[in-house]
Amino acid sequence: MTRLSLDAIKIISTIKSTGSFSMAAEALHKTPSAISYRVSNIESKLCVKLFHRNGPMITLTDEGEFLLQEGGWILNAVQDLESRVRNIPKFDNNIRIVVDNFFPLETLTQDIRDYIQHSPNANISVQREALNGTWDALKNNRADLIIAIGQIPDSVQAKTLMLGKLNFVLCVSPSHPFAAQKKPVDKNQRLNDIVVGIADSSHELPKRNHGAMPLQRQLMVCDVESKLALLKRGIGHGFLPPALIEKELASGELVTVPVDMQKGDEMIWLAWHPASKGAGFSWWHERLTRKSDVFSLLGREVIRDGGYPWCNN
Repeated sequence: MTRLSLDAIKIISTIKSTGSFSMAAEALHKTPSAISYRVSNIESKLCVKLFHRNGPMITLTDEGEFLLQEGGWILNAVQDLESRVRNIPKFDNNIRIVVDNFFPLETLTQDIRDYIQHSPNANISVQREALNGTWDALKNNRADLIIAIGQIPDSVQAKTLMLGKLNFVLCVSPSHPFAAQKKPVDKNQRLNDIVVGIADSSHELPKRNHGAMPLQRQLMVCDVESKLALLKRGIGHGFLPPALIEKELASGELVTVPVDMQKGDEMIWLAWHPASKGAGFSWWHERLTRKSDVFSLLGREVIRDGGYPWCNN
């Protein structure tokens, strides 16, 4: 058994900071005689004097100064540990959300702010994946909730709620040859041009070629922002949701062109693992599925009961 305890270090530190046994006793809610007895007991166990006692004046000896110098960081470390233990994030409040690249993270900003206020000690992970990469995150337990597009892969066991359908238009820069023609862009023209696509980020699930035809040259990027940057500079063509490129269309940086083989709509899904549970999951599940909620996906209000301004129901 050690001769020195954390309580002993705390008593000695308090005596030094207050300047007397009586003031230390008041600060520690003890009697002066109890403090005096504890100090004598500590000195006896350590076989050293810790204080010079000159009437009401109390000063530390060299041994006392050394004890506080070396023991002070231990006391602070223990107090810090106590605080951290009390504030360990509750596991069931943690949440991992994965959103498809077509939906900017800004769409969840207010929800994240509200959840931080609701569960200030919770860990929150909000990531973006592309195409089947979003489903892959759910399948491989990297997400509790996902907002995904496209068909649900057969190997993914999930509970789902369809939020709507996302439509796409073919868009190019005004300097692109497709922009000048009046007739719809045909298959051969597309095959002779490069398509700008977003690379599927799936680890295990089959990767999708979003908007690309077989044998077509592809320029693959990691996200929507990169795709937009290339298209605006006249590089290739690509399919994007019209609501996502409203600013670019209004400014003339991009134009839409008719196409003889229009890309089909994509289902939008909210999905979660059947075994998902916990306070964090419940909060987010309710937030994202509540009928009166407003989704701000793609910067537009999406009211589940009233229809989707940028989706086809």
